[in-house]
Amino acid sequence: MSSNTPKAPSAVVMEPQSKDDRTDVKAIEIPLPPPEMWKDLDNSSGKVADPASAAAPAIAKVEAEIAELEFLGEVHQRQIPLQYPFRFKGNEVHAITVRRLRIGDVDRFIQRAQGGSFSTFDIYAAMTGLPVGVLRGLIDVDGDAVTEVCFDFLPPSLKPGPEPSAS
Repeated sequence: MSSNTPKAPSAVVMEPQSKDDRTDVKAIEIPLPPPEMWKDLDNSSGKVADPASAAAPAIAKVEAEIAELEFLGEVHQRQIPLQYPFRFKGNEVHAITVRRLRIGDVDRFIQRAQGGSFSTFDIYAAMTGLPVGVLRGLIDVDGDAVTEVCFDFLPPSLKPGPEPSAS
């Protein structure tokens, strides 16, 4: 194949590696049919879609399917009183509430990790409803208290695993 030959179109898909662990996946590249065949293969609306943009509606659909449930009791959340209260967007903040993630939220982070990356602060922001920058702006004792509860509430699929031992 010469260097002037265009590369055949392909897509990256996530291939499960375990039937029990949904996070155990491997990215593999699969060939796509040539673009001139896409119109013949399209069964949606007759429009030829760009494969890169086709993934966005699927992700949006998953996000739209998460129900807002009214959880009973307070076991799913914990309020952390702050030693150093602050003002944010005109409101005084004296405590931060940490909530457990819904399984749909966990799925969003797993999908996001497959397309790029995220930090634990992104997860903690979802758990507290506060922007990452606010969490990073907390005084150390308050930040430690909040992130400790957040870490305790992390689902196993988002908790960092043990470091491999050097044997």
